[in-house]
Amino acid sequence: MKLTRRDFLLKGTALFATLGLGGALFTETGKSILASSFEEDIEDPVLVVVQLSGGNDGINTLIPYGQGVYYDSRPTLAYQQKDVLALDNHVGLHPSLVGLSALYKLGKMAVIQGVGYPEPDHSHFRSMEIWQTAEPEKISRSGWLARYVESSLRGNNNPLKAVQVGASGSKAFASDKLSFPVVQSLETYNLMDPKTAMLDKNRLTKAFLDMYSAQNQVEQLRVISGRGYEAYKSVEAIQALTATYANKIEYPKTNFAKDLQLVSKLLAGKSGTRVFNVQIGGFDDHADEKVQHAKVLTQVDEGLTAFYKDLEAQGLQDRVMVMMFSEFGRRVKENGSGGTDHGTAAPMFVIGGKVNGGLYGAYPSLSNLDNGDLKYEMDFRSVYNTLIDKWLKGDAAAVLNKSYENLKFI
Repeated sequence: MKLTRRDFLLKGTALFATLGLGGALFTETGKSILASSFEEDIEDPVLVVVQLSGGNDGINTLIPYGQGVYYDSRPTLAYQQKDVLALDNHVGLHPSLVGLSALYKLGKMAVIQGVGYPEPDHSHFRSMEIWQTAEPEKISRSGWLARYVESSLRGNNNPLKAVQVGASGSKAFASDKLSFPVVQSLETYNLMDPKTAMLDKNRLTKAFLDMYSAQNQVEQLRVISGRGYEAYKSVEAIQALTATYANKIEYPKTNFAKDLQLVSKLLAGKSGTRVFNVQIGGFDDHADEKVQHAKVLTQVDEGLTAFYKDLEAQGLQDRVMVMMFSEFGRRVKENGSGGTDHGTAAPMFVIGGKVNGGLYGAYPSLSNLDNGDLKYEMDFRSVYNTLIDKWLKGDAAAVLNKSYENLKFI
């Protein structure tokens, strides 16, 4: 197939006009994508990934209150034993995590201790990239959730099979093959903002013209057109959700809680989504940690507690698991500013009606350190492997490039 510049401009302009003005978009068979449908099993298991951005202080989240070195290392940041929400005689949760403590006692939360990876990186950008791509040894173009969709959901044509919720996307969904919607609100989700449609259209036109000059113009046109088709389908699917969401649970007035409620609304609307990604920031506590950390952990606790109650109210608690992580923990010793600096290993949390609750793995030594950092006890890819293999019933080896240990929390 060979396109002349005139053909390319005519067809490209027509496509952009269609997208910009919101008219009907047709497939190569002449059928409108608005007439397309998908048949998905809405009873399939769902994974909600919660990202704590900034490097959550795992030591003051899962507190080793039974170790004297904890108090020696943190003269102003340590929590007294009487304030810790004890899980056993050695460790307990931060005082702000009242709701999660209750879920743990009900057997609905697993805590995986000392999670990390070899040769840890203290950079926010690089460490987050490692967690989102599951590739500590190299720079990867693809995200682990994208690889799960590509390898395990190949026959799933639902444009909402994997959704990013909130203000920004995650490299966990990076893909050369697929696009994934980023949804902030069901009411406002659309392909383009009408106020900036012309600007967006101009940018897209430039992209088409730049693409025209490349040698692989036809293949790039196919990819761009495919992504536009996916985006348009996701808009139509979001707008077609007609199920009534019964708001029986009062959520806190925070952005994090709002994002979790949006997940619940999509599930109530039978969106068929298999994977969600949600994030909350504010964990980079280099100074004045005690107040800030308590504040943001309260938002996490209240948001997740309301979300779990909402799932129960809808009878969905056994279909959904929440996995919570941060790109790294903090150092054992507090710094001179009443905070903590970038560290390494930290706990992960998995919540759900089908979770085998409890403590997993060993708490890292607070005295046998690697240049001031905790030595990890559990590779995070074992947690991913367990969730992909045992929960999502996917091809974990295809996602992670090899098999890892399956843990017993499922």
